[in-house]
Amino acid sequence: MTLKALLFDLDNTLAPEMANYERAFTAACRDAARRHSFDSENFRAAVFAVADELWRESETFEYCARLGIGSPTSLLSDFPGERPEFAKLRRWAPVYRARCWTSALRPLVDGPVEGLAAELDAAFRAELEGHCPAYDDAVAALDRVAPFYSLAVLTNGPGDVQRLKLRASGLERYFSVVVASGEIGFGKPDRRMFTTALDRLGLSADEVITIGDSLERDVVGAHNAGLRCIWLNREAGARPHSVKPQYEIASLNALASLLLEVTQGGRAS
Repeated sequence: MTLKALLFDLDNTLAPEMANYERAFTAACRDAARRHSFDSENFRAAVFAVADELWRESETFEYCARLGIGSPTSLLSDFPGERPEFAKLRRWAPVYRARCWTSALRPLVDGPVEGLAAELDAAFRAELEGHCPAYDDAVAALDRVAPFYSLAVLTNGPGDVQRLKLRASGLERYFSVVVASGEIGFGKPDRRMFTTALDRLGLSADEVITIGDSLERDVVGAHNAGLRCIWLNREAGARPHSVKPQYEIASLNALASLLLEVTQGGRAS
């Protein structure tokens, strides 16, 4: 059947995740680090370590893990949504964020740190929008394929943060459909993530190809849903014997030519 749509992962496929968080954190903490003479990289490591520890101890950790929501994303979301777990998260998150920041600040700053913690918490959340560049190859690749296919994003994460990333990276305009795990209640590799995208596109599995960087989430999830998948292997990682994507590329620069081969009955890896 004719290929009609492409289903893209977001984090570490179209835009870097941790590198962008680190950019936003550095911008948020630059003045405070200078005023109080601490190293911003060590401070970031401390904040993120506390965040990870507290996140794993939280009542909703297992639920969020199924949605692919972790720290430090948990420091950035307002957790919108109607599900009971998200209502709990909205009540819990402000105290959680305050503990992360104050715990990391106390060894570095003399005197009370609560005010500075609140300042940096707000700054980190605000700075994300200005520090979410896409990968260098993403815009060019999307420009090449957009005239020929419908484009959708399928991403694990809270809807507010993931949609902000798309907007801030300049990629939002390419996508007619965005499916975020935090908005629908299940995450990759759950096949329902992929079938939700198919339903919104109004297409069948054999009319769509997925593109993603994660073997465990994107490739396995696509396979579970009966979809073909292109593995974006930016880091030249080894492919385990247990996971076999149909296609593999090292850069999105190779996407258009691969799709041409696929539509003409060409190679599978």
